[in-house]
Amino acid sequence: MLIAITSESMDLNSSVAEKFGRTPFVIFYDTEKNTFEFLRNPYANIFGGAGIQTAQFMIEKNAGVVITTEIGIHPLRLLESANVLIYSCTQKQVKEIVKQFVAGNLLTIKHESSHKVGRGGMGRKRRKRNKNF
Repeated sequence: MLIAITSESMDLNSSVAEKFGRTPFVIFYDTEKNTFEFLRNPYANIFGGAGIQTAQFMIEKNAGVVITTEIGIHPLRLLESANVLIYSCTQKQVKEIVKQFVAGNLLTIKHESSHKVGRGGMGRKRRKRNKNF
């Protein structure tokens, strides 16, 4: 099985990246061969849709599992539609997260992260009307 882990750098001692789509690197761990592949995320700096593109990148690499700290609704649904399991973790070192996964200590993600980047605007201004006038 191939596991994709979001990472801050190309090192097993690095932290798991905080944001799924903007992760600088993805570490792929092959559980059958016990090998690691370190790749730069080609979609980390695109203007929009980084989460969707990063999810598609992982699907194209045949990842069966994704481990990350936070994920948005669109990449979550895309990964689920491709039958990829998504697991949540804290921002620990990648090597520790791999050990936790193998031991069965990680929880699956069933909904998107509550933190929504770019959604903190002023919103639509609606005028409240006084119906007494």
